[in-house]
Amino acid sequence: AAEAGMEYLICPMIGPQDSLDEYRRFADRFNRCGEICRDVGLKFGYHNHHYSFMPMAGEMPQDVMMQNTDPALVEYELDIFWLVAAGQDPVAWLRKYPGRFTFSHVKDRLPDQPSNSFTASTTLGRGFIDYATILPIAKELGMKYFMVEQEAFAGTTPIDSSRDNADYMRN
Repeated sequence: AAEAGMEYLICPMIGPQDSLDEYRRFADRFNRCGEICRDVGLKFGYHNHHYSFMPMAGEMPQDVMMQNTDPALVEYELDIFWLVAAGQDPVAWLRKYPGRFTFSHVKDRLPDQPSNSFTASTTLGRGFIDYATILPIAKELGMKYFMVEQEAFAGTTPIDSSRDNADYMRN
């Protein structure tokens, strides 16, 4: 990855874990990955899904990972769609960990869908996530990269949706 000129290496998913100790072990692994990446000129990050924002044994797995990773070694890609799927407030998390969420997946969500549904995504502006409020706050709190992601295209095509998503982001 470094030889190819990439700047970041992102762990896209770890899957739900059976205990908070397993999330702590991943935090340790992420710190080691961050050291390896730093040593070759890369930065390391982790991309969340809904399960890390669902309470477990009185704690939030995402808190466990963030509190046990070195900010100089591990950055986070906040997938707002998945955070909202877990019933969490994106602005509250951004304020709780300013500067830790470097990236974001900007993906709108249809209402009344199961929390683990990949097909609940829709073209930006057609769902219920308030990106007009969230994104300026995210930028103010240190987010650098906003990547549109969409996994379902009911009533549209990927090309039309890409155009509509780009228009939404420009506005």
